[in-house]
Amino acid sequence: MRKSMLLLGTMCLAATAVGTTVQASSERAGFRLAAVVNTVCRLELPGASAGTSGQIIDFGSFYQLCNARNGYRVVMRHPANMEGATLFWDGRAVPISQGNETVIADENHAASKYSDVRLDIRGVDVPISSLSFRIDPKGSVY
Repeated sequence: MRKSMLLLGTMCLAATAVGTTVQASSERAGFRLAAVVNTVCRLELPGASAGTSGQIIDFGSFYQLCNARNGYRVVMRHPANMEGATLFWDGRAVPISQGNETVIADENHAASKYSDVRLDIRGVDVPISSLSFRIDPKGSVY
């Protein structure tokens, strides 16, 4: 009887050890979470002011926000043939195209930032109301 009790106790202990190992490995779990977020691109412009000479239009600091993973472009619409005019975007000179649109910023990643913008229109008669800006996401839009 004592031997059978000892044998039973040993079997219970072995079963408990095996059960613990199996239980520990079965408690591992994982999951993957994925989400699709709507594409948001916003360009906020302060009020523009003409310089003292009337030859520089200071647009102030543009706020750009775009979460498109492939980046975005900022485009200025303007009258055609503004030859001689130059836009300054964060101190970088951007020549104005002969057509009606000029790409003034081309980012390859999402961003949230401010850029100082001014337009030198020496010798070019441009009404400020004929200028507009937009931001366009690149790649897929959700």
